[in-house]
Amino acid sequence: MTYTRRSTLALLAGLAITPLAAVAQQDYPTRPITLVVPYGAGGTTDISARQMATMAEKILGQPIVVENQPGASGTNAMRAVASAEPDGYTLIATTSSPSFVTPALRDVGYDTLTDFIPILNYSGPFHGVVVPADSPYETLDALIEDAKSGAVTYGTAGAMGGAHLAFASVAKDTGAMLQHVPFDGASKATAAVLGGHVDAALVPAYRDLVQDGQLRLLGVLDGTNDPDFPDAPTLKEAGLAAEFPSIVGIMAPAGTDPAIIAKLESAFTEVASSDGFKTFMTDLSQPVRIMSGEDLAATIDENLAAYREIAKDLGN
Repeated sequence: MTYTRRSTLALLAGLAITPLAAVAQQDYPTRPITLVVPYGAGGTTDISARQMATMAEKILGQPIVVENQPGASGTNAMRAVASAEPDGYTLIATTSSPSFVTPALRDVGYDTLTDFIPILNYSGPFHGVVVPADSPYETLDALIEDAKSGAVTYGTAGAMGGAHLAFASVAKDTGAMLQHVPFDGASKATAAVLGGHVDAALVPAYRDLVQDGQLRLLGVLDGTNDPDFPDAPTLKEAGLAAEFPSIVGIMAPAGTDPAIIAKLESAFTEVASSDGFKTFMTDLSQPVRIMSGEDLAATIDENLAAYREIAKDLGN
């Protein structure tokens, strides 16, 4: 190789910068971190992310500022963070919808698998199949069987959302006539099933209503049982070849230094594993579900493929 003056200066500059970069990574963070929440203030994702930030900043030694950027089912915020400087100072608290449900349906302007580095998953609400307490359906199997001979209506938080796609998959696999009724939010779907306007609803916030005897939980969409209701089967336990887990995790833009990712994963995992955070989440009626960044990446990958297949079947 022939060394020119330019190449020699570039080499020297690289040698000079490398130790400084290593020191910067070792000292990280040296200024406040922004944690973007892709929804408005006051929702469970926002509340849990703020608690995570409050507890993690004591470990990291710098403030973590939560910034709400609602819009387009969370995809606007995801696009913004995907294009942010990958320096560890802009993160996002994401959920299933902008991570793999909406991207499976349309072009959202980012690729979750290549534009982000998952740091960890710390929650993910169970979605339950609920019916009124006086419903004739005692089990999920009974509801599905009845729907094979006549339409059974079910409500969700909206068309082409995760819950709708999940039951569309069940309908296809079983031949059941499960008629979807979309509502503007899970609370309205819950009100509809309580009022007898739909036969069933697929909603996340069901615990108190089930415990109060107003609703009956037939099963959960997730791959694991709800510890509050261990007798309620998963879809697979009910004999259906599907599961639809929910996530609430933290990710960084692709290109963020692995040493920074490791430091963040350690801090956030310490918080998520603490008794204080678990108590907070219990009071919020939200489960703690800890997954490493690597496991979260695999979950997103699997679900993107699954929802794309369902969307294809629906002609989307």
